[in-house]
Amino acid sequence: MIGRPYTTIKDVVFDVIRRTKGTADYEAVTEAVLQHFPDSKWKKSHWGFYRSQITSESGRHRDEFSEEIRANLRRTTSSKEPPEGDTVKRIGDGILANARLVIELAAKEDMRTRFKLRRWVYSRLMQEEIREKRPIKKALWDSGIQACQRCGEESHTIKGVEIHRKDAAEPYSVENCQLLCRKCHQDRM
Repeated sequence: MIGRPYTTIKDVVFDVIRRTKGTADYEAVTEAVLQHFPDSKWKKSHWGFYRSQITSESGRHRDEFSEEIRANLRRTTSSKEPPEGDTVKRIGDGILANARLVIELAAKEDMRTRFKLRRWVYSRLMQEEIREKRPIKKALWDSGIQACQRCGEESHTIKGVEIHRKDAAEPYSVENCQLLCRKCHQDRM
């Protein structure tokens, strides 16, 4: 693959997928990407994104690949890869459809009630995520990290830093999180 004129990481990924008929795994694709784009921020979530865009029914690049390649990509997994995106989407869509149905039944065509129920459910889900993140943020702060881990700006209170996952494909944990100032956190998003 040396010497091939790739202009984007997507070109490399798609070429590897086509040449291997979809049997390449994360490690093989990573090697090719880093060979051509050594300064890239390539990570597991990017591989998962490209795979889902090719294999899912609504994937943007689905029609660019044969059914054989799509089937092989669905089977190609690695213990180091994030959970199958299609499975999470399918289960999540089912949960969302059930929640919508229950909200519609409870609202009985009252638009105001429907609006309030949606907002209530949304806010409770957001509060659950905040409750999960709070002890991780505190553990990082208590370990002595009291400055932005990107730019070094010191903070005098825990409220002056925000929690950021290093690998977006992985859940919140002390090992996968870092504390950033607001500006650096917004730059990473």
